[in-house]
Amino acid sequence: MGTLLFATLLTACGIEQNELDSDLTALSIDRTLTGTVAVGKPVKGDVIIIDADGEKLDTQSDTTGTYAVNLGGRPGPYLIRFEPDDSTFPALYSYATNAGVTNITPFTTLALFLAYEGDFADSFDDWAEIHANWKLTALEQARAKINANFVTELQNSGADPVVYDFFTVPFKADQTGIDAFLDNYNVSFDYGANGYTITDTSGQPVPFNENIDTTNYYIGARFIPEDAANWKLTWTPVIDGQQGRTVVSYPGNNIPWSEERFNEIFWDKLASTPTQITMCEESPNVSCEFRVQVTKLNTSYDVIGNGEIGTIVKGSGTHNWNMRGWFQPNGQQRINIDKSVSWSFSWSWERIN
Repeated sequence: MGTLLFATLLTACGIEQNELDSDLTALSIDRTLTGTVAVGKPVKGDVIIIDADGEKLDTQSDTTGTYAVNLGGRPGPYLIRFEPDDSTFPALYSYATNAGVTNITPFTTLALFLAYEGDFADSFDDWAEIHANWKLTALEQARAKINANFVTELQNSGADPVVYDFFTVPFKADQTGIDAFLDNYNVSFDYGANGYTITDTSGQPVPFNENIDTTNYYIGARFIPEDAANWKLTWTPVIDGQQGRTVVSYPGNNIPWSEERFNEIFWDKLASTPTQITMCEESPNVSCEFRVQVTKLNTSYDVIGNGEIGTIVKGSGTHNWNMRGWFQPNGQQRINIDKSVSWSFSWSWERIN
């Protein structure tokens, strides 16, 4: 079964095993969450982060709008609320899957509003119970809609609308670049009515098309794969305590470069596996009947770097399953099977050239 699941992963990426390597690589992960809080101008106030267990962590943004906090061992994903010291500014929201850069602006709030139909503001205290129901693909699509509606304006600010991510791209609240873009708009929300309005600096409404075409937008990507780039996959499965290791090299245009893409390409294929699978290939000499029960346990995902040589995309996951059934060679006694298997894996892609 472990071989079957590994084959699913490799097949999804269109790659073949061509090298074995037994060396282990130790990778450090920065657990700092940092970013800029801005509505055009920087905003000072309380940044409240709630983790997947429902525990809250508070910090402050400073007069430049910058905040930074050590997440320690707190599990993601994280829902973030900003409460400004100046009550004339609105509360803002953002979201992070792990440590790194996460900005908090009216447009991160708008993306969450579009993705989750305005109900995320009331979800803050229930985050531990509901976060698993949030689909990251919905947030990815919401970010794409925003960029597609502001193509020219983003280009004028120096951002590429095809890939620019309001959440994860660092910026300074200095009235240049993307901060100048934020200066040009006011976004207000009516959470009770699930409504929002966007106006320009003169107070005139700015049209927003929620049905705009977002084909070929890659919002949420840390970087865009390059055909000329090559990556090395290191795959370490552990089945019932027995560790293996495989190293595979392949072109970068197959790399799942964001968590959403990773889940879409890999994990969803495993998670969509039916709870009960019938696995049995009878032959003229053998009768059999097997049932396999599969349970998804957890995954993790991290990116270290921005697509340059040395960038690492890494994570881990765990499955377990129970196989019950029997097989019987002709003329012999039936042999019963009842075996539980624990299977975990860790992986990392590293850009090598």
